[in-house]
Amino acid sequence: MRPRSWLLAPIFILAAALACDLPGAAPPTAFVFPTPNATLTAIFAPTETPGAPANSPTPPLPTIPPTVVTPIGAPATATVSGLSIRPNGVVVQADRFESAPAIDGDLGDWPSFPYKADQIVFGASRWTGVSDDSAVFAAGWDAAYLYLAVRVTDDKYVQVATGDDMWLGDEVEIQMDADLPADYYTASMSADDYQIGLSAGNFGSIGAQGYRWYPAAKSGPLPTVTVAGKVTPQGWDLEARIPWTTFSLTPSEGGRYGFALSISDDDAAGIAAQQSMVSSVSTRKLLNPTTWGTLSLGGIAPK
Repeated sequence: MRPRSWLLAPIFILAAALACDLPGAAPPTAFVFPTPNATLTAIFAPTETPGAPANSPTPPLPTIPPTVVTPIGAPATATVSGLSIRPNGVVVQADRFESAPAIDGDLGDWPSFPYKADQIVFGASRWTGVSDDSAVFAAGWDAAYLYLAVRVTDDKYVQVATGDDMWLGDEVEIQMDADLPADYYTASMSADDYQIGLSAGNFGSIGAQGYRWYPAAKSGPLPTVTVAGKVTPQGWDLEARIPWTTFSLTPSEGGRYGFALSISDDDAAGIAAQQSMVSSVSTRKLLNPTTWGTLSLGGIAPK
């Protein structure tokens, strides 16, 4: 029996209808995407700085502090914050004066003498002890001057020299490094290192005076320095007022400088001959500022 061709068309139309998502027809199975990999999500997902507003500039990189290298052989205290203190002896503090003391050799207006110069640094074989040569002292300052008061124990006062030679008799010397941080490690004298001599004279024909030996370019008498002294039962006293211009300095509270105070001793009556020297620091060497101590400018002392 031949197939009837007119029946094929309705059959094809019915099959197409069943394949379409028509009302009443079964929906096609939905495609399910796989679960994203958490590791890949963390890698490729955009990041955001907590609390930072959108479009904020990139924060600066953290600052890395510079490395500080201490030279070989430098003092243990020579850190960046400690370059204004020498490790030799105690720090000598000068109190700021509201009213300056009279420079007359009378130390009665000084309340105390908290520092010592009793370390033998020259002529140890000729030094018989603190009764032969030693001292206590104090320091003060104001905007114009550095003040010193020195009470010396000495069994014989002898001073017959003047000027450049005053160191051969009984006298006070100070060393001052006026720019301590700049040449902290320099073991030789520079233009900011000073040696000053202070002599009370012989209380007769030789007057009190000051003299500067270093810097060599500025050596000579110091007429602007005021010195006065007197003989005492235990030895002799000395007061001095030294302009800051002597050291090319403008002082300020908290300023620190290299410093040593020393006492030269001559026991040979009528003869200029230095026999020994004691100092505020045991390491003191004249031409090596790294062996000196420290002077600190304090505030006004409480009453």
